[in-house]
Amino acid sequence: MSRGVSCLNYTARSLFACSSSIPSRTVTGRHYAPAVLKKRTHTGYLSEPPRATLAANRTWRRDNSEADEASQNINLASTKHEGSDRRKVTYYRSRVPELKLKERVDYSTMREPDPVFAEHLGGLFSGLQFPKELARRILTHASHPAAVYGHNGGLSFLGRRVLHSYLLLLLSSSPHLQVSDDLEEIVSRTLNTYVLGEHVGSKWGLGRVMRWTPTVKAERLGSAGDKTSLMKSVGLYKVQGDTVAAVIGGMYHQFGGSVAHRVFHTRVLPLILLGKKNDGLPAAFHGDARSICNQMGGLQGPLLAEAPASGSGQSPKADAHEAS
Repeated sequence: MSRGVSCLNYTARSLFACSSSIPSRTVTGRHYAPAVLKKRTHTGYLSEPPRATLAANRTWRRDNSEADEASQNINLASTKHEGSDRRKVTYYRSRVPELKLKERVDYSTMREPDPVFAEHLGGLFSGLQFPKELARRILTHASHPAAVYGHNGGLSFLGRRVLHSYLLLLLSSSPHLQVSDDLEEIVSRTLNTYVLGEHVGSKWGLGRVMRWTPTVKAERLGSAGDKTSLMKSVGLYKVQGDTVAAVIGGMYHQFGGSVAHRVFHTRVLPLILLGKKNDGLPAAFHGDARSICNQMGGLQGPLLAEAPASGSGQSPKADAHEAS
């Protein structure tokens, strides 16, 4: 046998030996993809490793006795694994104190006007008979649950405009008004809501009858030491100031501008002659305010103008018609 033929036989035998050492595996079309994934390792990636799988190894810790009262808090703890970055999500349940159910209040019973409201306003302003529904509206603040049946927001807006008008009339007619005086600033400091609530509303006793909701709990009201600062913080003076404006607005609406004008000069303005630097009417106009108050009968002057006497006992319009 020639050398070439023997070399060829040796090569063929070595090839057959190598092929026989490789185990045979039949890969069909259906099993091709799983087989490829099994053979693929992390070290075979050419670029970055695959993104972490969300919510791997979720562990639930449940407490059967408090399962309905607990809330879920998620705590993410990142753990590194070889060839990938995964996150482990753990769910915890925290204990929540039991909530005491409050007794349901039937606010429909507050819809009917309480006669106490009309009696209180009638005692403050003698000679005026307030309708029960109007009195209920005047003394009900928008913060109270019964405000769904009507509150004093609209009357307070009207009353503030009336107070501004009467004070501007006083200032413009005063001989003490200077060119350098700022009317808007004087009106703002004189008719400040907190000033009206502290000095006028407290004098009228509105805090005892008006319906409103404080901004703090009842426990704090009972344990507080400084009542003055507490009243300001809970909003009592603010609510009383709005109610004072609502009283003026209700009078203007029900009894007319003449009655509201007399109330302003005899029951409101004398109470805010404070003489302070930044509160109340400036001291330069105190003499004018006292002079007008005395002309209208003083602090307890009549609010309803007396009808002029006539021989026939009829109204002035009827007497004038007969005289003509």
